[in-house]
Amino acid sequence: MRMVQLLDTEDSAMAGASAERQESGLVEAIKNAFNKNKKNPITIIAGKTKITGIVDANKYSGRQETGSEPYTDVILVTKDGKKINLSLKGESAPSLAGGGMRGLELAVPGIAKKFMKAAYDHLIKKVKLNSGDKVPDVFGKINPVAKLKIVIGTLSMGGPIHYMYIGPMNVSAPYDAKTNTVKFNGSLIEATEYAKSHTLYFRFRARREDQRFDPDAKDADGTPKIYGKSPSRGDSAGRIVVTDKVSGRGEIVNF
Repeated sequence: MRMVQLLDTEDSAMAGASAERQESGLVEAIKNAFNKNKKNPITIIAGKTKITGIVDANKYSGRQETGSEPYTDVILVTKDGKKINLSLKGESAPSLAGGGMRGLELAVPGIAKKFMKAAYDHLIKKVKLNSGDKVPDVFGKINPVAKLKIVIGTLSMGGPIHYMYIGPMNVSAPYDAKTNTVKFNGSLIEATEYAKSHTLYFRFRARREDQRFDPDAKDADGTPKIYGKSPSRGDSAGRIVVTDKVSGRGEIVNF
């Protein structure tokens, strides 16, 4: 569930390596602190959040039902066996939902397709794009009920998420033996609180710079794709993510 930009293969690999570094840093810090404390439960602190009784942390294995990356990145385990799912993100423009249209449809069936149809109508009627034109990024505000479901996710999406961890990719987490605490250089925010306190938008944009508007491109069910294939890479359609920021050059649609 990370907020990614639309990158080429090399940049995507770099982003993946950074995410891996952040996940490994958090897991290792907790495991090391637990072992130093002679395997007694520890307390972790990240920003204003404190979670007690932690005995282990592990990376999430598996994928979404659709085959996309899962919402959960790291699982905390408490002394009574409770599992706490974390979604890890960097400090710069984190995407809040992974899996594209198929993943979003698992959270709120029909919502991504509704947005795509509204985006298509806006580009045709308001922007007046013609076939072959460059397409501006398109944004659509997500309603409060839907954004809560999207941020938290579902079991089939590799969720639900209990907390979002937002911090540097290089994790710093010193262990204090006197207080039996591990203090991270990021922040833990309850997923429900994040959803309620942020205005969230769908963002739709090209996968490749050379993709252009194709008014006839559609999915099997008739949902507009908006973009044609990339001449250089062959990528079809665009990409949809969830963000809490709107570009000044983007188009905003109501749906």
